[in-house]
Amino acid sequence: MHKKASSRFDSASKRHDGASARRIKRNIVAALIAGALSGGAFAQSSVTLSGLVDAFAGSMQPSGSQRVSTLGTAGMSTPYWGVSGTEDLGGGLNAEFNLASFFQDNTGAAGRFSGNETFFSRDAYVGLKGAFGTVHLGRDLAPNFLPTALFNAFGDSFTFSPIVLHANVPLFNGTGWPAANAGDTGWSNEVHYTTPNFSGFTGDLYYQFGGVAGDNSQHNIGASFLYFNGRFGLGGFAHQVRVNNPLPGTLGNVELGFSQQNAWMLSGKVALGIANVYANYEQTRNDNYNGGPAGNADSKTWSLSADIAAGPGKVMVAYANTKWTTSPTSVLDGTKRGTFSLGYDYNLSKRTDLYAVYMNDKITNYDTGNSFGIGMRHRF
Repeated sequence: MHKKASSRFDSASKRHDGASARRIKRNIVAALIAGALSGGAFAQSSVTLSGLVDAFAGSMQPSGSQRVSTLGTAGMSTPYWGVSGTEDLGGGLNAEFNLASFFQDNTGAAGRFSGNETFFSRDAYVGLKGAFGTVHLGRDLAPNFLPTALFNAFGDSFTFSPIVLHANVPLFNGTGWPAANAGDTGWSNEVHYTTPNFSGFTGDLYYQFGGVAGDNSQHNIGASFLYFNGRFGLGGFAHQVRVNNPLPGTLGNVELGFSQQNAWMLSGKVALGIANVYANYEQTRNDNYNGGPAGNADSKTWSLSADIAAGPGKVMVAYANTKWTTSPTSVLDGTKRGTFSLGYDYNLSKRTDLYAVYMNDKITNYDTGNSFGIGMRHRF
């Protein structure tokens, strides 16, 4: 749950901001590392080392959970480091690659979480970019990520963003609350195509090979779009997920017993003076697995949020609501979840910020949870 090295998300999260001298220094370091690893294979390439570190101290209590005091990781963004590069092939054609790995800066452990996590689970692709658009082969974005992360006040926070939590983070606390989206925010074994920018519009197509011998039906497919024009922005995605991630063949975000998920989302934003207002709506349908006992399950999620400029930073406020229905009726049927977050993000520089967030979380038939955290994020 993450992501992304796409320039569209980079500009939104400002993770590559900084003076040109610092970038040159990083390029030199990355080139030395790449040269040491490859014997000079990248000598004619532009190579960049980049990343992000984010840690917070606080007290976390999702609905239905006991309170835990913690020095946590990934308060506002998931920590990662990576090496990316491009080569000018002439005629407007460029080769590019990206290798990026998540880590937990509170313990130093690799990955976003303990469990089935590949080393380069954020990005691991090679591609071509030209007048036709961009094609990536490897592990890259899933359709659901950018239309969610770019259209809410808390961005890509998997700790405090209500819409991101509802869409992508299951709870393992006895409530049985599943993430709305199946298949992770990145897909392995993927072909990913992005169109050129047409007056603010870009579209993406995604196909993940399942690698299941004798069963070509086991794959993931999806599409997404982004459109920005002045004060307005729109985004959305649709996907069909039959393969788990990040390691196909192991348990992932798909609920056990479901054979596939069909989902779609529409998102929007508008700038109103010193404020940006965001809205999201998503529906998912999870189909029964070979007539098994799990049945079918549908979810509907909506969210409203805003960020308001205040001094050297911004106030962030957000709410998301999700309802599940199942057939046949199960414990999950009719269950609702409402999550509210309020925070302030204080910019120390273009690359470093401090934040404080309060979150209230309530699931039907479970006690309300209240969480808060104070943290720091630094981009390099």
